[in-house]
Amino acid sequence: MVGPTMRCIIREQFIRTRMADRYFYDLIIIFNEYQLTEIRKVTLARIFCDNSNNVTMMQKKVFLTPEMADLQLCSSQLIPKININHWSKNVYIFQK
Repeated sequence: MVGPTMRCIIREQFIRTRMADRYFYDLIIIFNEYQLTEIRKVTLARIFCDNSNNVTMMQKKVFLTPEMADLQLCSSQLIPKININHWSKNVYIFQK
C-alpha cells in the first residue's frame, strides 16, 4: 500500500511509541514467561466475544469483512481464551 520509505517511517514510529510507553506489558518485569505467553494469545476477537452482549460467533480476524465460512463460535478453540491460572500464585489476600 505504501512505498519502502513510508513503510520504514511507520515502522520506526510504532517501535518508538512502544518503547516510550512505560506501561507496555512487554517492557516491565512484572509478568513471568508463562503470563506473557497467555497475554500474547489474546486477540481482539476474544475481547469482543468476552465483553459483548449476545455475541456467539466471531471471525478470527475482526478487521476483515466476514464471510460465513470465516465465522467461528466464541467457545471454539480457534479463538483462544487466556488461562488465568498462571496468575493464581501471585494473588495476595490482605486481611484486617
